[in-house]
Amino acid sequence: MQYSAALDGLRSVALLLVLCYHARVPGMHGGFLGVDVFFVLSGYLITRTLAAQHSEIGTIRIAHFYGRRLRRLYPALLLLLFVYLLIAPHAFPSVRSHARDALLAATYFSDYGFAFWRAPWVLQHTWSLSVEEHFYLLWPVVLTIIFKLPSHRQVQLVIGLAVIATLWRWHVIYNVDAWHQPYFRFDTRLSGLLLGSAAAILRPKAPRFAPLVGAALLLAALLGAAPKHPDALMHWMAAAELGAVMLVIAADRIIVLTWPPLVWLGKLSYGVYLWHFPIMLWLRRQDIVGLESLALGGGISIMLAALSYYTVEAWARPKRPTTDVKPDPNDSVIRDPA
Repeated sequence: MQYSAALDGLRSVALLLVLCYHARVPGMHGGFLGVDVFFVLSGYLITRTLAAQHSEIGTIRIAHFYGRRLRRLYPALLLLLFVYLLIAPHAFPSVRSHARDALLAATYFSDYGFAFWRAPWVLQHTWSLSVEEHFYLLWPVVLTIIFKLPSHRQVQLVIGLAVIATLWRWHVIYNVDAWHQPYFRFDTRLSGLLLGSAAAILRPKAPRFAPLVGAALLLAALLGAAPKHPDALMHWMAAAELGAVMLVIAADRIIVLTWPPLVWLGKLSYGVYLWHFPIMLWLRRQDIVGLESLALGGGISIMLAALSYYTVEAWARPKRPTTDVKPDPNDSVIRDPA
């Protein structure tokens, strides 16, 4: 699979939306939809990687895939949790469950933990990592079945699954009187991942108008969505997902996404996402919000992410590619919000 710098640039855009939302920058009340861009990207990249492996060797090496995911994700997460356990008792003295919260994040149960019990609190942003990890565990197994079908049936099935996932989220919204359940649960956040996966299997040629339509859909969702409102979880989330699909398939046509600083930030986005929320939450408690929080919290998060990326994450990355599976620079995780 050929590396696309533009997709790293798009990842940076999604990250900046999330940072602005958590910093409480005025006018960015819809920035939480940046996570849906991340989900579409993750579904697209992971499915392309697995599809390329299946095409090359005739199967999906599931255990190998799990090992690569752990090497990619866990070192940075463990570093964050280690620092968190050292600092959190002093930075957040009113929170009494730091060890439990770190355990929830480390075992990828933050999605259901926060949906049902509002835990973890300071580490609540790890819910999206949990959603992705659950997807990574299940999707390779499901794909081994899907790839037995004719190619046109594969796309139809995955799109059908995305529609079912969307309808299931709507059902939960209508029948559960708690906005945080449909927002945080793995089973209600599958639609974006599946839409990205469908695009990866179909590999459509992007229409000339795709960048404009994708940007318009995403912008409309950002302006129209209100946090915790049912419309945001239904119509605007769907619009953001469709806009993200259009931007993903047309990313190489959007020259600004290949701007080197955006590409570099995209490579760091997992680490920035890990670090930013506890920092911005602490700043919020010091009455530091808006552009000041974005500059201070975002700047510190980027520095810590760079330190993590070039040390513990670099040490954990394989030093040489395997003989049957080429390394994929795009084989990366979500970079999202809580």
